[in-house]
Amino acid sequence: MSAETSAAGIVIIGAGQAGVMTAEALRTGGFEGPITLLGDEPHGPYHRPPLSKAWMAGEIEAAQLVMRAPEMLARKNIALRTGVTVKAIDRSDQTVILGDGSALPYTGLVLATGSTPRALPLPGGDAPGLLPLRTRDDASAIADRLAACITQQRPVVVIGGGFIGLEVAATARKKGLEVTVLEAAPRLLGRVLAPVLSDWYAELHRGHGVQLLLGAQVAALETGADGAVSGVKLADGSVMPAGLVVVGIGVSANDQLAQAAGLACDRGIVVDACGRTSDPLIVAAGDCTARRLADGNLLRLESVGNPPNFHSPQK
Repeated sequence: MSAETSAAGIVIIGAGQAGVMTAEALRTGGFEGPITLLGDEPHGPYHRPPLSKAWMAGEIEAAQLVMRAPEMLARKNIALRTGVTVKAIDRSDQTVILGDGSALPYTGLVLATGSTPRALPLPGGDAPGLLPLRTRDDASAIADRLAACITQQRPVVVIGGGFIGLEVAATARKKGLEVTVLEAAPRLLGRVLAPVLSDWYAELHRGHGVQLLLGAQVAALETGADGAVSGVKLADGSVMPAGLVVVGIGVSANDQLAQAAGLACDRGIVVDACGRTSDPLIVAAGDCTARRLADGNLLRLESVGNPPNFHSPQK
């Protein structure tokens, strides 16, 4: 394993909104040392909210997704490295071990590793045509499948009646497709909305032709002769035909690196109100975190409205 020769500085693992905001906050706060932003995707930082709407519908170009162009980050002396896998964190040596075996030193480390869509733990749950939505590539894959459904005149099934699932359903309906949303709970968006608003959203989507099945229990995914998903089987034995099934049943925090490094984790990297972890040299931000409240309970906020709240660094 070889150590890189660049001067140690702040290393940020994750080039999404939390990572970019952290890097820029460091510069605004007066930090003048090196900042390296590591992203595992081949794309630079991009906005995620349009993925389930304008991007999937083909209404915007790739340039309109860009959050910060590499040259903009470079002007702030923030080094962006895309397509980089991080294998481990060596806290004793204060290094990040990369996928190529090299070691990147740090004086401070930021974990902005985000989250991963929960898989559907059912028979057929890995069949082609069963897709999550988290990344730009996910959205592009769904858009391609929607186009195939239009050509083949096949319906779309969305498992999960949260914001992501409903936005995908709305986009599919705009394209003229038959869409069914399967929600296990008795109402839509039950975790985040009052019943009156849940009912309003349900009527809105029904008014646009979306079929909503509340209290739906998915038993299995059915596949066709080509091995691709062909329908969703419910617990009552009924089958909803589908040329595309989108799964939006929540996410899990990407805290594996933190756990392996010995940081406190509990369904996310445990942080205080300022993003500090159990290691004084490491902070965390965004979807990967679980904030410890004053009463000892943990709070997870899986939203772009959960920005970093770090103290300004020393120069």
